[in-house]
Amino acid sequence: MAETLELEVFHCVVKHSSYAKAAEELSLSPSGVSRIISRLEERLGARLVQRTTRKLSLTEAGVAFHARTAQVLADLAEAESEVREATLRPRGTLRVTAPVVFGQLHVAQLFEQLLNKYPELSIDLSLTDRFVDLINEGVDLAIRVGSLSDSQLVARRLCTNHRILVASPAYLERHGTPREPSDLGRHECLVFTGFARPREWRLVGPAGLVNVSLNSRVATNNPLVLTDSARRGLGITIGATLSIAPALLSGELVRVLPDYEFEASAIFALFPSARQLSTKVRAAVDFLAQNLEDPPSWDRSILGRVPGFG
Repeated sequence: MAETLELEVFHCVVKHSSYAKAAEELSLSPSGVSRIISRLEERLGARLVQRTTRKLSLTEAGVAFHARTAQVLADLAEAESEVREATLRPRGTLRVTAPVVFGQLHVAQLFEQLLNKYPELSIDLSLTDRFVDLINEGVDLAIRVGSLSDSQLVARRLCTNHRILVASPAYLERHGTPREPSDLGRHECLVFTGFARPREWRLVGPAGLVNVSLNSRVATNNPLVLTDSARRGLGITIGATLSIAPALLSGELVRVLPDYEFEASAIFALFPSARQLSTKVRAAVDFLAQNLEDPPSWDRSILGRVPGFG
């Protein structure tokens, strides 16, 4: 079977009726072009090009071979063009995993915009708070909130994840407002069991890190349950601004100890490898980075309206 290079050289020779001009276009030497044509003829067992000192022309076999292989080269060129175009344009199914609350509140609406931007892209979004093994489970992209453990995954930081203390005005009216972190031990605190030490809050304030031990009668692994419980006056809780911003703006929740915040964390996009990164993953990560850059929309909404934010 003729090699692609042999076909390209043969057709270039026919186009120019010259070995020298074909060699110039293909960045080969004239002798190199001659050897390739001779190799092709030997493989086919037929002379394709008639050479004289003054003229180069095709034999009858050469004319027939040129006519049949022209479409082959055209098809190859079209196939290469389609592949190149596919690698430049996001298309296919993007499998994504994200935490439940963040996915419900923010990821879904962002991906609606992403789909509008790239009509040939589809998304399979899995919302779960469990650790997903991207490689073994065939997931393209993970969005994770918090700190990252050591991993072979590539991480791109998207934005800051602010976590603050909040309570309802009714609760504070009944039980008083804490003035110092040590006061929290005398309050009803609603704790998140997703922390390594749920009943120990690590707060960063003017003097640095402060550890506070808590007594709690309400604990859950669902941030929305914590927010709702605080809204109903059951106690003081931790709240990520990504989920509590509306309650802060409505006045259902107010910030407690505004000089203190939980240890810094962030929101990340993670993917298996930066090498040979697919166009769809790269487009999604770039889109998320652009739309979630600091300060993200939920923090911008409370700037100047909540203590500690602008």
